[in-house]
Amino acid sequence: MSKTALQVLIGTALVDQEFCEDLLNGKRPVILAEFDLTAAEREAALAVETDSIKGFAVGLCERLST
Repeated sequence: MSKTALQVLIGTALVDQEFCEDLLNGKRPVILAEFDLTAAEREAALAVETDSIKGFAVGLCERLST
């Protein structure tokens, strides 16, 4: 279930500093490939521009709710 994949993605970023830095600083496509996301979720996650995990989560939520 992709909602669970998004929860694991955000949860991992919250507890693993290196993972979070990679998610926010250029390695996002590689990280996202490890998760069972839908095409829309992957596209939304790649489109979010932020330098914080909170901003990433908010941006992802906003993009997916429209």
